[in-house]
Amino acid sequence: MQNADDREPAGMSAGMTLLLAATAGISVANLYLAQPMIGLIGPSIGLRPGGYGLVVTLTQIGYACGLLLIVPLGDFVENRRLMVTTLGCGAVTLLVTSFVGSAAPFLVACFVVGIMSVTTQMVVPLAAHLADPRKRGRQVATVVSGLLTGILFGRPIASLIASVSGWRSVFLVASAAMAIMAIVLWRCLPQRRPDGRKNYLSMLASMVPLLARTPLLQRRMAYQTSLFFAFTVFWTAIPLELSRHFGLDQRGIAIFSLVGAAGALSAPIAGRFADAGKVIAGTAISMAMVATGVALTWPGSAAHGWTGLIILGLATVLLDGGVQANQAFSMKVLFDLPSEIRSRVNAVFISCAFLGAALGSALAPLALSYAGWPLVALLAVTPPICVLTFFLIRERHRLIASPARS
Repeated sequence: MQNADDREPAGMSAGMTLLLAATAGISVANLYLAQPMIGLIGPSIGLRPGGYGLVVTLTQIGYACGLLLIVPLGDFVENRRLMVTTLGCGAVTLLVTSFVGSAAPFLVACFVVGIMSVTTQMVVPLAAHLADPRKRGRQVATVVSGLLTGILFGRPIASLIASVSGWRSVFLVASAAMAIMAIVLWRCLPQRRPDGRKNYLSMLASMVPLLARTPLLQRRMAYQTSLFFAFTVFWTAIPLELSRHFGLDQRGIAIFSLVGAAGALSAPIAGRFADAGKVIAGTAISMAMVATGVALTWPGSAAHGWTGLIILGLATVLLDGGVQANQAFSMKVLFDLPSEIRSRVNAVFISCAFLGAALGSALAPLALSYAGWPLVALLAVTPPICVLTFFLIRERHRLIASPARS
């Protein structure tokens, strides 16, 4: 096995980049497997319609807890062993989830699945460490695109499997994928032993002052949390809307979900723009894409037949692409910070985003059942518009120069 200390390495091979991207995608997909199936899972485990969103919400809260409690260990313990352990535990939890038959234990299992899906956020800082500093934006963006492709393809794949063999088989397939990936990483991933001079409790305690003294992190957290809130509101509510308003079954919902996968192309493009010093302009564009995409869902939901589906499909591409691009730009500027704080920076950044996502997934079904899609669209579009306005006011003088950091 190879070994890597905490110094900046010369670079990362294309094969290793793809392996890390695949790991990120497989791990993070677990957070979204249930999202298009809540209409099937809810009645099966005895949940009321207004509580269907809890399946997604508790998974995301678990993920946020794992980000805060487990991911910082990446700055403290050997990375490969940590990642293989979480993948293995995730495989076992998904296996158990597939057999649970009532609401309370199922929701507990969802929470644990979220905790054990944090491998994906260990992969991204590791990629930043292994990457050639001159190509860090592109290589990290490739790994991020794997992560976001897992988000986007996890839903349609889950829908297709559920349409053939039921929703429980989805968790069985996910369990097998996590177990296989754990074995591959153990054999192929180089070891990385960070500087472990701090103990675990001091490492956790350091995240609060780290956030307080890093305004760049504060801003990027606010941007991504707002966009991810909109993203999760949309994707939690849209399967129910597609079924109710457009009459789509699980296969139809799966095909619709695939449209959003086109947005995965935005992350590598954003990485190249970031390496070229276009972070300011790129961030503004990505925020505008999200706001525009969510706004389009209103007329799309009001239309009927193919017209409405085409408008919603376009909205999906803009929404997903904008969220992915903004995350790629954020990763570029955040991972240019000192290497010894990358895991903690990433943990704070992503945990805040997923707490926003958890709130969005809880509110979306309630908004849909109370006032229909117009309230869902209003709920989702407000935060992106607010952060875009703030960003344009704050960066109005720098947009022309587009420096490498925002």
